[in-house]
Order: sequence, then C-alpha cells, then structure tokens
Amino acid sequence: MGLFHQLCRNAGLMIHHIIRPVGGHAQRRQVSRQVEEKKVSDTITLRRTTIEEIEIKNQPLPPEPPEESSAGPPK
Repeated sequence: MGLFHQLCRNAGLMIHHIIRPVGGHAQRRQVSRQVEEKKVSDTITLRRTTIEEIEIKNQPLPPEPPEESSAGPPK
C-alpha cells in the first residue's frame, strides 16, 4: 500500500472512530436460537429461525458534584 493510500485509510478510520466510538455501542448477547424446518415438497423447504438476544446499553456516567473549596465563601 502506498503512502497516499495509507494516509487516506488512516484519515477515514479517524473519522469513523469519531462518528462511532468503540465504547459507544451496546453489548448484545444471544440467549437462544431455534430453527424450525418443514419440507413442503422436494424443492421447497420452509425454515423459521427465532433468535433471542439481550442488549445492555452503556449508560452515561452521572455528573460529578462540584468540588468545595476550603477558602471560604466567595466575596
């Protein structure tokens, strides 16, 4: 890969990571998967797939309370 192609690729990856950060996605976990098949004829098979997932969204951090200074009240 030439220098220009590497530069373009890295610029594109940088923009991609700004738009969709790595930690900004929800976590998904597949709980179960069921496949039902029914053969209607020699050439036709009906298939139904049911996938159950759990999605855990990342919650934003709660705001931190303002820091209290020991200098006393503002004048």
